[in-house]
Amino acid sequence: MKALLPFFIANALVHTLNAVYYSFIPKYLKDIAEKTDGEIGIILSVGPLVGIVSLIFFGIVSDKAKYKNNVLIVTIALCAVMFYMIRLNNSLLYLIIIFAFFMFFMSPYTGLLDAICLEYTTAERIKYGPIRVTGTICFGAAAMILTLVLTFLGDYADVKIIFPVFAFTALFCVIAIKKIPPVKGHARGKQNVSYREFFKDKMMITLFVIIFAVQFSFGAYYNFMQNFLEKTLNQPPWVWGVAVVFTIVGETIFFFKFEYFFKRFSIKTIVIFGVFTQVLRHLSLAFLPYGAAILITSLFTGSFTVVIFYAAAYYINMTVQKEMRAFGQTLLYSLSFSIPRFLAGILGGLTVERLGFTNLMMICAVINLIIFIATKFMPFKSVENQ
Repeated sequence: MKALLPFFIANALVHTLNAVYYSFIPKYLKDIAEKTDGEIGIILSVGPLVGIVSLIFFGIVSDKAKYKNNVLIVTIALCAVMFYMIRLNNSLLYLIIIFAFFMFFMSPYTGLLDAICLEYTTAERIKYGPIRVTGTICFGAAAMILTLVLTFLGDYADVKIIFPVFAFTALFCVIAIKKIPPVKGHARGKQNVSYREFFKDKMMITLFVIIFAVQFSFGAYYNFMQNFLEKTLNQPPWVWGVAVVFTIVGETIFFFKFEYFFKRFSIKTIVIFGVFTQVLRHLSLAFLPYGAAILITSLFTGSFTVVIFYAAAYYINMTVQKEMRAFGQTLLYSLSFSIPRFLAGILGGLTVERLGFTNLMMICAVINLIIFIATKFMPFKSVENQ
């Protein structure tokens, strides 16, 4: 158990970093940097665009490194430095440039941590779910705590508090990762690792296409929902915090029963059901844009984007050869987060400015419905057949 403690702590702190950034940076850009929704969309889309290259680069580097842990430490440390530099200037050009550098180092670290944890737990026959669920819980807890601070201590602290919080969290995260048992880069010293083989798996491509669409929709929601709640619906800041917490309740159940779900249900069943929930989710957000309805929607459908994503991560860990697993996991993040989040930032910002947030959610509902119908014709296969 002592050897596993750093895994729990690292997952908790990495996802706390994610909560600090994803939950509050749109508010910082709106309230402190005084950017429009369109400008926020541009700023938030540049980082994911850079992340496309970053994820693939660091995936290959970690596969060839002596230990993947060292690559993870470098990305988190440099990410913390770049994040603190965001506050130095509020000009649009500066923010675009600094977000590009920041996301170059932020984009790969969650995928690298997943690759390290999944490989270690699989080899040692340890349950991965309880380790990963600490990240889910801390994501929600961090978002809720910071929301309460901004709500009830607003006279003493504003959203700029996220910068020291991120810095100290990153510091303790690096310390925890240094305590994790080293996981080797299996491609180190090998000259003939062909990444073309990775793309010959038709089910892998199917999962990437589905996740791309689902994450585009979720990115559109996450980039603009907080400002919609506060500026359009005049909801207090704590409503957003509760929505984030409700979203991760289902994730908590999923990760506690991680191994059970993949033994009980096929990946195809899990993914198709997850897509169906996203159709319902965005229809609800489009037609019932009220505080209570948004909270209920978050509680019952918010977790399934993560469920779909980890179905793909599980598939990669079980079917891809060791020399390419870190590449596979980081490519998964690239195709499921960076590219769709880039498009969600640009297209979502333009749509919100011209048509409004609820119409953006309707468009996302249609996208998910098309994917749900298309799954009938997409190739799936069982992991047990590998």
